[in-house]
Amino acid sequence: MENQTAPVNVTIEKNYDSEFCGSIPLHLVNLIQPHGVLLVLDKKDLRILQASENVQDYLTVTADYLLEKSLAGFLPEGQYKDIIGKINTQVTQEKIPFTLNFKIQEKEVSFSALILPQQEYVLVELEESKATPEESFVKLYQHIKYITSLLKQAGTCQEIAQRTAEELKQFSGFDRVLVYQFDPQWNGIVIGQSKEEDMTDYLGLRFPASDVPKQARDLYFKNPYRLIPTRDYTPVRLVPVVNPLTQRFTDLSESNLRSVAKVHLEYLGNMNITASMSLPIIIEDKLWGLISCHHKTARYPGYEMRSAMELLSGILSAQLEAKQREERMALRVQLRSMHVKLMEQLYATGHFADGLLDGPTSVQDLLSLTGAAVVYEGNIWTSGNTPTKQEIKELASWLRRNQNNGLYATDTLPQSYPHSKAYKNVVSGLISMPINAEQGEFILGFRPEVTQTINWGGNPDNAIQMEPDGKAYHPRNSFATYQETVQSTSLPWHEEELGAAETLRNAVLEKIIKERY
Repeated sequence: MENQTAPVNVTIEKNYDSEFCGSIPLHLVNLIQPHGVLLVLDKKDLRILQASENVQDYLTVTADYLLEKSLAGFLPEGQYKDIIGKINTQVTQEKIPFTLNFKIQEKEVSFSALILPQQEYVLVELEESKATPEESFVKLYQHIKYITSLLKQAGTCQEIAQRTAEELKQFSGFDRVLVYQFDPQWNGIVIGQSKEEDMTDYLGLRFPASDVPKQARDLYFKNPYRLIPTRDYTPVRLVPVVNPLTQRFTDLSESNLRSVAKVHLEYLGNMNITASMSLPIIIEDKLWGLISCHHKTARYPGYEMRSAMELLSGILSAQLEAKQREERMALRVQLRSMHVKLMEQLYATGHFADGLLDGPTSVQDLLSLTGAAVVYEGNIWTSGNTPTKQEIKELASWLRRNQNNGLYATDTLPQSYPHSKAYKNVVSGLISMPINAEQGEFILGFRPEVTQTINWGGNPDNAIQMEPDGKAYHPRNSFATYQETVQSTSLPWHEEELGAAETLRNAVLEKIIKERY
């Protein structure tokens, strides 16, 4: 029995994707972080419907002063027309900042602005323009070009992730940068890390799905990054509280300034982190993972730096996608070569079972099996390490009753078919290719149990700690490595192996039909 660290796609029996955490409406918090100002405008004439209370910190007037006034009264004519144009033409999710010069009571303030048109109103985010020499276009462009060239030289996805973490830490100035990949059950595993020496090491650790619940994951498709300059902030309300146009809380899904749930701020505190920034890694329109940046003290990267980091997350996504495609293609080529040899052997033998199980190339080689069996016309042929023929007969009977709709593969057979627990060291992984499922006729491939260790960042069973009232809750306060041993599980099946199995099954069926007719 082998023992190894669990790969990212191992099947974990328990679901840690908390329905409770995933049901909290994060987009309807009606609060923002104080490092910017939020205005909510009527679409028709850009009349200010709501303003964040902290507007007074930037413009020396209260939020009430701005309400019901058109934005036109505070901007140069050219900039106002520019906003109208952007609202009328912005049809994509792209968030492109531009400069607005607000003039109120003889005071003029320059902001970096984002215009976020919604169905019924317009959100405007304003942050003071504070570019630094370190964030000049030329310097950022040079860094991005350099990092891109390094990523192209990386040999594996893990190497791409590690280089990204190292270069992004140096580039951005954050104390720790993690590259975090989601597994099939939305738990995340750290595959790249660069950090200050005195910070906790998270490389290789897995974090439960409840750390990034479903609604938080969904919001990454609407926001290119999530910035928390300091967890020690006082949330800022919108005035008035309810949107007068909709008579509801304003939907802040697309707002970068949107306030953060208290439980997440507590989570950062438990990690000894004050500031954080996270960026999505999106591959084939799916959230593949995150780049997570941590800082021990407050940190507020300017718009230029954030935009550069956003660009790098897109470059990382593209490089990972290309590398995964390259690896899948290499595996497909390898499998296709073995399939050709197996077909030659199949048609050179009298019975297809002999062609699959015996000879220089077998179905075991094709699908990385330790054992295989053919159940056909009342007979059982085997090769390699297999259960007894009686156990194979009972397994085929179970498949006929429960899994007869085409190809079936599992890496946790004892969970689905408890009788197999007796021989889990021989078969914990099963691939079944039906010849005639209704008659209980199958080609079966076996993989043994591989005892695998999952290293969690804290006990996942303590990820959410409820108060006695059943309403308030807290995140875990320890991220010390917690080891879980996964048993009755084989190495997982690759998608390309499943495709090769289906192609083989069709070839066998074709041979049987030709011989019969």
